[in-house]
Order: sequence, then structure tokens, then C-alpha cells
Amino acid sequence: MASRVTGGSTPGSGTPDGGRAGSGGALADAWPSLRGRPVLRRSVGAVLALCAVFTMAVAGWGVFALTRDHTPPETDLTRAERLAGLHPSQHPGKGRYYVPDDAVLGRAADGTPTGYLHYRLDGGPDVNLDDFLRTYGLPAPEAPAPLPSDLVTALPGEEPATAPALPATAGADGRRQVFVAPAGGLAGAADVYVRAIG
Repeated sequence: MASRVTGGSTPGSGTPDGGRAGSGGALADAWPSLRGRPVLRRSVGAVLALCAVFTMAVAGWGVFALTRDHTPPETDLTRAERLAGLHPSQHPGKGRYYVPDDAVLGRAADGTPTGYLHYRLDGGPDVNLDDFLRTYGLPAPEAPAPLPSDLVTALPGEEPATAPALPATAGADGRRQVFVAPAGGLAGAADVYVRAIG
């Protein structure tokens, strides 16, 4: 008795139910609903290619972000603070630091770098002269002395002609001058002027 074939054709006969004729390539083989739809097949292929490009771009950006130098560029402020020995990195472990209201980096007549800083301390329990001196390990000011003319010229605002000065030994090799002008208002308020030669 001969076998009967129902509901289709025999395997390998070249009809749509058998063989690989007109299958549409690897993408259509992986996704059967794309067979016979070339526009949809190309669209899906383009989307997959874009996803691959996007993934590679994100991976490249991640490698760049992780390997680049994250050190912020040095500014006149940080250079002037370093010259004066008042940069936060020079006083580790203090937990708090003061940011100058004005910072100017210039050069002396002989070309030596010179930094000028002005700190305005508002006074009160947190921001006062005693805390400033303690933070940076500075001694108390002594007798008034005239402010250097180049400091007065470099900094904006109206600096006093004289102000109590810290001992000359407060700077590295005496190359830093610190002047403290008491200010009105809360207790401990003061204006601190610094001139440092590099």
C-alpha cells in the first residue's frame, strides 16, 4: 500500500514547505517572519547595525573616560595658593579650607612668579581669624607694617596702607608676607592679605 502525503509536499521537493529556496538569507532564517519581506528585512538589519555602532561608541567613550587624566587644570588661583603655601593639598587632613576672594598671579621685575591673595573673613563662630590661622598653622599677627606697593597695586579694592603683619618666619624662607586688617562686624572678622614670591 502506498503511503499518502497530506497537508503539504514531500521534504526536499523545492516547494515552500521544503528546501531552502527563496529563504532570504541568514537574517530571514533566524527570524522566519522576515521571509519574503525584503524592505522589513533591510530595516531590521540597519537597526541592528546601528545598535552595534552605538554599543562600540559607548564602549570607546567608557575606555576614554576611565583612562584620561582627571586632574583639573591649574589656574592662577591654585598657583598663587601654592606659592603662598595655602593650597588645600599643602594642608591635608584639615577638613576645611578658605577660598580667596581675590587671587592674582604676576611676576616681579626679575621675572620671579609672585602671588597675591585676599581672604575676607566674615567673623562669627565658624569663619574667623583664629580658625584661619589654626587651619594653615600660622602664628598670630604682630606689629603693624606697611603693605607692599605691588600687593596694593595687584589686588582690586581698597587695601589699607598698614596692617598687623605675621612674623617673617611664617613663610617658606621668609618669601611670604601675611597682613591681617581687622574688619568691622562680628568678632573675628578680618581681611587677610598675602604676598608670596616663588
